Amino acid sequence: MATPTGEWVPYGGDLGALPREPHDRYDRYGAYAPVAQAQGDGLVPSTPPPEPPDVASTPISDLVIVVAAGGGVGRSTTADLLARRLCATGPLVLIDDAPGLFSLRRTLVRGPDGLALLPGYGGEYHVLAPNGPLARVDTASVVANADPGWTTLVVDSYDSVLILLHAEHWFRLLTEPGVRVLLVTPSATGPLQQAITAARALRQAGVAPEDLVAAVVDISEGRLPRPVRARMVMLDGEVGAITRVPHLPSVRAMGRLEAGHGGRDAERAADALVRRLALEYAA
Repeated sequence: MATPTGEWVPYGGDLGALPREPHDRYDRYGAYAPVAQAQGDGLVPSTPPPEPPDVASTPISDLVIVVAAGGGVGRSTTADLLARRLCATGPLVLIDDAPGLFSLRRTLVRGPDGLALLPGYGGEYHVLAPNGPLARVDTASVVANADPGWTTLVVDSYDSVLILLHAEHWFRLLTEPGVRVLLVTPSATGPLQQAITAARALRQAGVAPEDLVAAVVDISEGRLPRPVRARMVMLDGEVGAITRVPHLPSVRAMGRLEAGHGGRDAERAADALVRRLALEYAA
């Protein structure tokens, strides 16, 4: 499917059509930028952003983009779990394009190459994240110019799915054949309904069902309520596979998945993520 052109995107199914905004409504980092601003009685068009890098020829073997319909849903924890398991197969870099204001990823000790090193399950992985409070990583450029020595990139995206799909470079990344998209949502009715909408938008944009996986993060222990289970069934019908990430009290207490925390539950969740993303060889 072609990149956004400001027109409505046709879709042959019954999911309707996703309204497309002109790509210059969002800057190259995916942030909102008005197309025009008032000046006197007229409007002055904004300067179009530079052409996004070509991501079709990236040398890495696996690219996984972790997305969500909103914030505070366990996206970063899920990205950490995935990176911890996959790092055993070769050099892996976790890209956090815009950590939260109080995220510990901003304070990690970095080496001369600007990467932080964290322990995983059977290996180590690197983290690329900005250290400034308002700084962001130009993810498209990093992916397009990835070091050939990196075998896997896991991208922890900051903006919601619908905003990403309106940013041209993110649209190209998400719809590139073979790129896995991991949609994270908590086990609550409202966020699950938003995730269903996000999954439909991703499929309509051109993400293949086999490349789209949903991860449902349990927000409490015990049996899920019936409305939650019903929406999980609906979400399962919109994606290629669905898996669950168990409730991890240590994450709630520390704000992130610290080294050694989570125990076997965290490791089993990481194994399930790898299997659902069709990365069995990495387990």
